[in-house]
Amino acid sequence: MLPNTLTTMRKTLLALGTCLFIASCGTDNATTTTTQEDSIAAAAEEAKEEELTPEPDATETETMDDNAMEAVIAEDVSAGTSTSASKAPSAENPLFNLSIQKGQAGAVKIGMTIEELQKQYGYNKLKEVELQQEGTAVKAYEVLGERNRTDMRVEQQCKGTACKVWRITVLNPAFKTQSGIGIGSTYKDLKAAMNIKSVAQGEGNFVAISEDSKMSFVLDVSSMPAPEVSKLKLNTVPGDTKVTSVMLF
Repeated sequence: MLPNTLTTMRKTLLALGTCLFIASCGTDNATTTTTQEDSIAAAAEEAKEEELTPEPDATETETMDDNAMEAVIAEDVSAGTSTSASKAPSAENPLFNLSIQKGQAGAVKIGMTIEELQKQYGYNKLKEVELQQEGTAVKAYEVLGERNRTDMRVEQQCKGTACKVWRITVLNPAFKTQSGIGIGSTYKDLKAAMNIKSVAQGEGNFVAISEDSKMSFVLDVSSMPAPEVSKLKLNTVPGDTKVTSVMLF
């Protein structure tokens, strides 16, 4: 009886051990499966969050660019001074008026008072300079644009203490007439666009004159010998001669 009992006990223990082993394997597989399922679920949740995250709004980006532009403009203005330079680009801001027309360049008009000029541009956008006219030193003003570039030179005539704009010289190539004429234009294009009736020398310049528009276009004849320049006529000026500045009178 005893040997049979021992044999039966061994078989029982062996069967029990086998069951425990199988159960253990099942637990490991279940744990592995659960871990994989958790990883997949986490990845899906992350992808869902990325889809729900909005892209940067293009309008916001453009607004930032506009703000950055205004900041650059603001840097160009003296601290605590309110002038046209602190305004954003608009038709009301004279610094962004780059037009040339009869009697006016930008916001500067022939005949306007110097006080009106100062009101338009602000004191820190007007630089007082000294010019020589027929051997006499006279006061004039430079109109400063963005980054303090010189856009125009303004000459005045005074009666007593009352001074008005007498002549404007445009020095910034960005300024153009309605027909697109400005610094850098050729004499050929100038003649085609403007009513040029004469050319002449004066005050150290060689100019093409449009009496209708009250403008003189200074031409670059620096590469020509002086005797040749003095002989130039309306129809003998080389067509590729460039405009170097525009004078309004």
